[in-house]
Amino acid sequence: MQLLLLFIVASTLDSDGREIFTCYTYKTVAEYRPNIKQLQILLDSSNNSECSIFPAGVNINVTIGCVSISAVPPVTFPPYSFTISNFGYTNTSVLVIEGFSLPDDGTGTGDELSIDFLLIEVYSYAEITRIEILEMQTIISSLSECFSLDMPVTLTQTQITIGMTSTGLCRIQMQSLDSLHITIDGKEYSFDMTNPPLQDLAANYAQYPFFSIKLAPPGVTPLAFTALKPNWDATGYLITKSGGIETKIDLRFSSVKYISINGFYKQSFMALNDGWFAFTLMPIAAKVKQLDAVLASTGRVYSNMIFRFQISINGQSRTFDHMAEIYNMFITKFNFSCSQMPSNEKDGCLKFYKLVQVSDDVDVTASVMFYVNQDLIVAQHDTISYKRQQWERTFFVTEDENTCLHFESSNNQFAFDPSIQTTFNISISKKINATAHGANGTFIFNTNYNNSDKVCFQNKTLQDLIKQDYIATLVVTHGPNKFLNIFWGTKTADTNKDMLAAYIILGIGSLVAVVYSLSSFARFQKQLKAMKKKKYM
Repeated sequence: MQLLLLFIVASTLDSDGREIFTCYTYKTVAEYRPNIKQLQILLDSSNNSECSIFPAGVNINVTIGCVSISAVPPVTFPPYSFTISNFGYTNTSVLVIEGFSLPDDGTGTGDELSIDFLLIEVYSYAEITRIEILEMQTIISSLSECFSLDMPVTLTQTQITIGMTSTGLCRIQMQSLDSLHITIDGKEYSFDMTNPPLQDLAANYAQYPFFSIKLAPPGVTPLAFTALKPNWDATGYLITKSGGIETKIDLRFSSVKYISINGFYKQSFMALNDGWFAFTLMPIAAKVKQLDAVLASTGRVYSNMIFRFQISINGQSRTFDHMAEIYNMFITKFNFSCSQMPSNEKDGCLKFYKLVQVSDDVDVTASVMFYVNQDLIVAQHDTISYKRQQWERTFFVTEDENTCLHFESSNNQFAFDPSIQTTFNISISKKINATAHGANGTFIFNTNYNNSDKVCFQNKTLQDLIKQDYIATLVVTHGPNKFLNIFWGTKTADTNKDMLAAYIILGIGSLVAVVYSLSSFARFQKQLKAMKKKKYM
């Protein structure tokens, strides 16, 4: 629709008022949003320096000329006036008129009117400017834009928490808010306006705040949301009712996560080494006490538990489980090898390993789940970080009195400056199956590392520790840079010698067995001949 829109900046006019021309271009438009009762004037400045004379405080009159659907002659309504105190020619690009709606012409509601022209007067004390524009837009704000897209949902044992950020575009609808409905994993929960959080949402929506709505579904027993998985599928919507008309406002959740105790771990991460996925968990003692209290509140004693690690990247995921009978916060390191997977899964595991190895956008969730037989009673899910390692493979080698760290295939290709001292901090833990228990020793060595494939130290205690099954955490500090590597095993420098010795022992054993077998067979033949002689005598 075309119309004549006059935009005038003026004083309380008298015959001596000075008019300034061409402050704005013909690209200036008006947008009317009837469903939120708002009129916006989008100003397109002509950058006329003369127009900068207008002060910050101005008054505005809006005069509307409309054509009624049922009445042919146009109707002109009295000016709609308001004042703004922060006007500036160079920086005011939008004039927003809140609470604006078309008047009733006596033949129907304002919605039955179409705007024929709009005259806006903005005036100060002594100046005025006029501009004619030819575009007016009527916009119905989308109900899908009532809230920003960042809308996380958190589930605890008895509560649903929804984070909402109001856009202010659905203020009229929120005045008649009736209920909230949310479906989690196929089950719907409904909340009416007797819930104080919904009352707060309706009352404060227009303030454009961030809401954290916490709702306890009626009839939900404790631990009802305990789940095997940290991430859920959920949908939700609001219902508003006005004049017998029901409106549905869909909610688009950005994430739905189950959390039993928030911030359970500190400095916990996943690393890769030589085809292995290594996880380091460092629970906070106070949080462990909270978890113990949650377990006690169930009134049941768990019989087994599972440590579960889920890695997701680019729509792909892989899960590793470690079963245990007793929860021990000192069991902090876990490692899983693709080579130990079933034969039909090895190739897929190695491809996934290589994908993770070169990526920085990796989502890792660490879970601890407690069971009574097959029944899950408590689950703790946390997101931990992925730390890329400086070397793809690290291992110990013993060379006479030296213990050497060998490095292979640098991932980050970071070049060490030999003139800067490098610190190698090594923590050794005894390995029990796939986990590490306690710290058996921490060793710190300083040297000027020259980017070689190994670095050696003399330490008898360290040399003795690596003779047992171990998991080692290596932190390398070089100036402001720090690198982390996790590795494990019983490897020594004499790996090939050990294998050769094993083959020799095996060979000798086999030879002895063969000789013994031949000797036994010869004795058996003699005994058989003797028995035959006795039979025929």
